Amino acid sequence: MPSIFITAALTTVLLMKAFECSLHFGTSHIFRGLEKLKKRQDASSFQQHVCFDVRQLVAFKAQFTAFIDKDNDGRASFKEIKSYLQKYDAAVTDKRVQDFVVRRDTNGDGDVDFIPDYLSEISAPNYSASMAKEWFELEDSNHDGYVSRDELVNIAQNIGMSPREALETAEGYYMIADVDGDHRLTWNEYVTLFT
Repeated sequence: MPSIFITAALTTVLLMKAFECSLHFGTSHIFRGLEKLKKRQDASSFQQHVCFDVRQLVAFKAQFTAFIDKDNDGRASFKEIKSYLQKYDAAVTDKRVQDFVVRRDTNGDGDVDFIPDYLSEISAPNYSASMAKEWFELEDSNHDGYVSRDELVNIAQNIGMSPREALETAEGYYMIADVDGDHRLTWNEYVTLFT
């Protein structure tokens, strides 16, 4: 599954569009982060103006901390990202983790910052074939060239979903691309979820 980065976006992107912008925040940290996010408007990876209300920021921050930023310092280190990605593939390599971080680390400090990196990923998920390939390879945890329903359910439970939620996610989102009905996705089936 396209991780907390993308899976959360799938369920919240429509809600985000409905909220009015609210930039009246109580901490300068959030305001500075939002200013960084706003400055990225002209960057090729973030073309749209995105606003979050306080409830959204609180929910996204809680999500970021619960799943990735275990020390709650506002950024996910290499070690924290690796721990998160090991929920997808226990044998994830340092190279794969480094590539994952580099693709998201806008300021080059080696971390995925809550603001702007994580919020950018949530607000404007990358549905490219290269991003799909990254997730396909992570979710193919037994490296057999397929992403099976069982692998998806296991990953979803590893990241904290209940067994029921995990099965519903696998069946309701992923397996709709299972054209041949064998309960596993080939690359050609999987990529249709992103493009």
